[in-house]
Amino acid sequence: MSTYLKYTRVFKLGVQASLEYRLDFALTLVSAFFPILIQYYIWTAVYGQSETGEFFGYTYGEMILYTIVAAIVTKIVSTNMDHVIASDIKDGALNKHLVQPANYFGLKLFSMLGQKMFFLGTMLVILFMVLLYFTGLYDVRIPLANLICFVAAIGLSLILGFLISYTIAAIAFWLSEISYFFEMTGLFVIILSGGVFPIEVFGTTMNAILSYLPFKYTIYFPANVINGKLALHEIMNGLLMQGFWILMMLIVSKAVWRIGLKKYLGLGG
Repeated sequence: MSTYLKYTRVFKLGVQASLEYRLDFALTLVSAFFPILIQYYIWTAVYGQSETGEFFGYTYGEMILYTIVAAIVTKIVSTNMDHVIASDIKDGALNKHLVQPANYFGLKLFSMLGQKMFFLGTMLVILFMVLLYFTGLYDVRIPLANLICFVAAIGLSLILGFLISYTIAAIAFWLSEISYFFEMTGLFVIILSGGVFPIEVFGTTMNAILSYLPFKYTIYFPANVINGKLALHEIMNGLLMQGFWILMMLIVSKAVWRIGLKKYLGLGG
C-alpha cells in the first residue's frame, strides 16, 4: 500500500472515530462555554469600574470577543495526544508501530486531523455566528482578509499544538507515571498561549519572553487575527512565525523521540 493510501485511510478512521463518539463531542462543545460565561461576568465587572473603558489595549467588546474566540480556539487546538502517546509508551503498545511499515508520527498526526475535522467545522460555524452577533452589537468590523487568514492560522495552530503535545509526550520514555504532569503542563501551556487571558495581562517583560516561544502562536495569535487587533502585515508575519515554529518543533520532536527510543524497554505490549 502506498504512503498516501495509508495515511488517507488513517485520516478516514479518525473522522469515523469522531462521529462515533457524539456524546463526547457534545460534552466538549458544552464545556467550552463555561469558562466563557465566567470570564464574561469577570470582565463585565472590571470594565464597569473603568473610567477609560479600556484594559490592556482592549475595549470591552474586543475583550469579550477575544474571550469567546480564545475559548473556541483552545478547544480546536487541544489534541489530548500527549495522553494517548504516553499510554502507548507506558503500556508497550508502541511496539507494534515500531515494526509496522508506517511512521508512528504520521499515523498520530493524520489520526488527529481526522478526529478534528468534524469538530473544527462545527466550531467554525459557531464562531462565525458569534462574529455576526458582535458585528451588530459592538460594531466590531472584521475584514474578509482577516477571516481568510484566520482559517489558515487555525490550521497551522492545530499542527503546532500537535507537535508541542507530541514533544511533551516523549517524557513518558523517562517517567513511569505522568498523568498529573500532563495536567499541569497542559494548563501551563494554555495560560502561556493566551487561552485564559490575553498575554498582555502578563506585562511587557513576559510578553517579550513569550515572543521567543511557540505558545502564543497556537491561541493568542489566531484569536487576535479574527479580533481585528492585528494589521495585515502583522498577520503575515505571524503566519510565517507559525510556519517557523512548526519546522522547529518538528526538528525538536524528532530529536527528543530519537533519544527517548534508546531508553524504551517495550514492556507490556
